[in-house]
Amino acid sequence: MTKQKTITIVAFGDSITEAVRQELKNRWPEIVRRTLQEQFPSIEINLINAGVGGNTSREGLARIQEDVLKHQPDIIIFEFGNDQTPDPERHVSLTEYKENTHRIITLVAQKNRGKSILMTFPPVIDSWHCNYEHPAFKDNGGQDACQETYRQVTRQVAQECSLPLIDLDLAVRAEMESQGQESCILPDGVHLTDHANHA
Repeated sequence: MTKQKTITIVAFGDSITEAVRQELKNRWPEIVRRTLQEQFPSIEINLINAGVGGNTSREGLARIQEDVLKHQPDIIIFEFGNDQTPDPERHVSLTEYKENTHRIITLVAQKNRGKSILMTFPPVIDSWHCNYEHPAFKDNGGQDACQETYRQVTRQVAQECSLPLIDLDLAVRAEMESQGQESCILPDGVHLTDHANHA
């Protein structure tokens, strides 16, 4: 069958999006591409993984032209979860995070009328993470609790802008309830297992 159209999707984010701990076939962006291709065989699904490990939303914005906009995506799926870093030079406040999220949405819409899909950052297992003892987190309820404030902003922006939201956090938590933490989160306390990428 001759393909009549190409849909370009860019997965834009940090190491959760990059997913280098998995083989390509088990990374969630590739799973999305493969699933869509199976569902829409007459459309060519071109999915570009523009995840860069450790990136904040500010750092993502700095590379958005080269890594996202130049591809003229029809859709972007994006998440950033390192904005709460305790590094004062890189830390992104909740206010700036919200502004950056709006900016990404606007740029994608303005440049080529692309649509944005927001995604929340997955659960963090505090006691497994290398920053477990860091006062910035330990004195504020733990890293997962601090991350939740950013997830709430993501959910809020999606609602305000009437955009689709992939609530990866809630989906992974539900899977953890039935299958256990080890089935979903790697021993570093933050990155997804093969199982969670598929879930």
